[in-house]
Amino acid sequence: MNTEEYITKLFVDAGWYKGRQIKSTSQTLDSPNKAHENALAVLTEFGGLNVGEVGAGREISASDVSFKSDAVNFGGMIGNCWQDIDVSLFAFASAHHDHMILLVDDNNCFYIFTDPDEQLYKIGNFEETMRRVLLGIDYGIALEKNR
Repeated sequence: MNTEEYITKLFVDAGWYKGRQIKSTSQTLDSPNKAHENALAVLTEFGGLNVGEVGAGREISASDVSFKSDAVNFGGMIGNCWQDIDVSLFAFASAHHDHMILLVDDNNCFYIFTDPDEQLYKIGNFEETMRRVLLGIDYGIALEKNR
């Protein structure tokens, strides 16, 4: 089984199916926000699923992913702590027993925030983010924090 088939199996085992759509409990924002819309798009398909498990991974620990039922304004919780981040960030899932937060920005780029050490990693698309988190593949270099 190749990597893509393995990850698809993890999602199917968690209850996902092609065409799945659920209604998010996320509240409508007063002003339109693209990051919020991007997070809601993820939640429409994956909201409420618990995918994968914590354990040995390829390079680092593999993680579980727990998709939420609502999108949370991550930037509103922590402010702008990182250099070169001039986009909104909304959380749509937690991972690794709630020690990580998965985020999406205005441009539909995905991030991983590791809670214990408060590092932020810019990953890319949804598929790559799931691959790295679920298989335990290194996230790369953390974004530099503001001083």
